[in-house]
Amino acid sequence: MRLLEDSGYAVIARNVRLPGGEIDVIARDRDVIVFVEVKARASARFGSALSAVDARKRRTLRAIAADWLQISAPGATARFDVITIENGTPRLHRGAFA
Repeated sequence: MRLLEDSGYAVIARNVRLPGGEIDVIARDRDVIVFVEVKARASARFGSALSAVDARKRRTLRAIAADWLQISAPGATARFDVITIENGTPRLHRGAFA
């Protein structure tokens, strides 16, 4: 993802499937592993792209990230970011949820 790379991230993997779901992007931002959810909306008719990352989705992402960290980067510091794309404009939300 160009937005992530332009923001100084190193993309580790894309579309990572683990039992329980998928993580869109796993990246490194300095010494932090970042799990990135990407949400796009053509219009606000059904809410914003950011609001689509609801409590259920956050819970799923946390569980998948915990599994990935346990296997691939035990002890690493992690963060959850969201990239929203609304009206064709991407926006990075750092630390979107804990």
